[in-house]
Amino acid sequence: MNSKRLFFVGLVLAGCLALGQAVPRQGVQKKIKFPEYDSQTGKIKSLLMGEQAVPQANGSILIKGVRLETYVYDGSVRKADLIIEAPQCFFSFRTRIASSPGAMRVSRADGSASISGRGFTWSQRDSVLVISNRVRTIMQSGFKAE
Repeated sequence: MNSKRLFFVGLVLAGCLALGQAVPRQGVQKKIKFPEYDSQTGKIKSLLMGEQAVPQANGSILIKGVRLETYVYDGSVRKADLIIEAPQCFFSFRTRIASSPGAMRVSRADGSASISGRGFTWSQRDSVLVISNRVRTIMQSGFKAE
């Protein structure tokens, strides 16, 4: 399935949810991408990707092979900033929240710092990450508060 079709499928699903309609019943989707855009600039601020997406009975999606990237911009040039990886997570289109009780790792794209743990919640709209348990931080030059 090409990326244009995946983007269209994501738009259809998001549109159905925004209109309060049921999400079409589909089987396993492969190589999925769910972007979040900045409402002020229209630029992509994060991208949730996965190897597989499996619809769940409660309306969420089980994503396997999770990779989430956040971005910063140097003018019009988009650069990856944080990279979150996990074996799997659940994602809700309605709340735009990804979560998992399992292992995860977040790192700076430049390799300057990483954090690993078990259990996380990522709010895609707000760009907020909470790591629940067994948190381990490794810093070269570190994370900086902005």
